[in-house]
Amino acid sequence: MSLTREHIVWAYRILLDRDPESDAAIQPKLAGCKTTQQLRADIVTSQEYRDKNPDFAHTNDRTIVIREFDSGIRLFVDLSDHLIGLPIIRGQYERDELGFIRHTVKPGDHVLDLGAHFGYFAIHMADLVGPRGTVTAFEPFEDNAALLARSIRENRFENRVRLERAAVARASGAIGLAFATETLNSGGAFLSSTTAVPGHVVREVRAVALDDVDLPRPIAFIKMDVEGAEPLALEGAARLLAQDRPVILSELHAAQLKRVSGVTVDAFLRDLRSKGYGVFQLAGDRPGPGLTTGPQEPVCSVVMVPEGR
Repeated sequence: MSLTREHIVWAYRILLDRDPESDAAIQPKLAGCKTTQQLRADIVTSQEYRDKNPDFAHTNDRTIVIREFDSGIRLFVDLSDHLIGLPIIRGQYERDELGFIRHTVKPGDHVLDLGAHFGYFAIHMADLVGPRGTVTAFEPFEDNAALLARSIRENRFENRVRLERAAVARASGAIGLAFATETLNSGGAFLSSTTAVPGHVVREVRAVALDDVDLPRPIAFIKMDVEGAEPLALEGAARLLAQDRPVILSELHAAQLKRVSGVTVDAFLRDLRSKGYGVFQLAGDRPGPGLTTGPQEPVCSVVMVPEGR
């Protein structure tokens, strides 16, 4: 069920015993929460809810643990990240996406992780590419990048994983990164050209265009989850896409695409087709139906495959 303004108003009334203070407080919730379950979790982990309900509120304190996987790789995870950290610990996080990566990434491949977060995919891909392959991971949010750096050292992957503390955009330089002041999802930060975003702090971070980065080539695969900046990232990788023709696994988030890149899903899909890519919605851990217009789901995972593969 897609969230509406009324969902948020009544969540405030029931959980916080008040109305939202303004429309400016409602908009970040509409943009950042996909379901009523996420809205509820967002509110009950807020400082206000914890102050009013000390016996019921979840802890939001930073709590770092190690999750060990069956293959033996180990990942540092923050339990206060309820949307990503806890599902990783419980073995519930993006299992279909990981399954697709396991089918696709091969030993010796050179791959990219755009929006690496804690490094869940980067560390798994490093295990898959082996000592002859490489993973270049981009993460601009320092708290998450620091945990990924620890996981790289923990797994002794220094020779196969390169961490770039940077956002990926259409051009190299400095760019604003907006993140919520109170959130259960540290992966929800997004690029912003404005210095003031309601309910968010905006910090200047390093941005890179992939065509400006000295990467091991050819790039065989890209995992991309950059909160609506996907068109900008691909625009900055025009030469790389034309020369290497990598397979791409990406999040498709209609509201964030419009907010960050100023494009609709349909326009983004048209641009991908003009680049010689077919786009398929992920169905289980395999490419499913082809997409020429936006899917019904407001957020989903898609596979971008170059023609002829």
